[in-house]
Amino acid sequence: MVRTLKNLSDLKETRFGQPRPRHGLSLLWWFAHDCVQIDFNGRMTAECDPEYRDFGFDLFYNRERLLPYTNLPYYEVGNLSSTDSLPHYVTKNYTGQSDNSNIDRIMVSFNSSWNIFEKIYVTQHSDEVHFDQNHTYCISPKLLKDIQELSLKKFLRKTINYSNQISYQMHCSRTPFPSPAQSVKTESKQSQESKSIKDVCAKCCIILFCMFLFIFVVFLFEIMKK
Repeated sequence: MVRTLKNLSDLKETRFGQPRPRHGLSLLWWFAHDCVQIDFNGRMTAECDPEYRDFGFDLFYNRERLLPYTNLPYYEVGNLSSTDSLPHYVTKNYTGQSDNSNIDRIMVSFNSSWNIFEKIYVTQHSDEVHFDQNHTYCISPKLLKDIQELSLKKFLRKTINYSNQISYQMHCSRTPFPSPAQSVKTESKQSQESKSIKDVCAKCCIILFCMFLFIFVVFLFEIMKK
């Protein structure tokens, strides 16, 4: 059974599309605003055509039964390596590398006769080929309507789990342990700096001593004159 997400709190709880550089939340906001209209009966009318590969839509064959069986075809969207038609706010963190910046997808079952989406899902890759059954969710019409009422900034603020972001930033900013060669270089540099400081201090002490001695000699000369 695929869990249905009914509100923003449900979506936040799944941590879908997090942390950066994942693009799933921005992708879902784009889809809700540009690809679907929802009427008062919860009917999800398509504003784009998956059959014509709008925005990089592609057939999803569901061979591993990631999604429930249906007579309708499934399509996926969100593969940043195969499309350049998604907006910049969705693609801006894409690195082009084998990392988390391209693992999120939206899946839809599409009824072309009625031009409607029967079901809408979000999921993520578990590796370069397969999707993760444990992180696959159905998006309810109500949740889509809630997303449509929010700006992207407010939507992200309400759904991002910031503990994920902090953890990711700490991981990215963590300084790696230096190699033995680097350690030797660092210690050598520190030793040279320490020696240089000691030399300066010694020179200052000699100068001060000479000045004191000069003053003392002058003082004695003045006393002998008297």
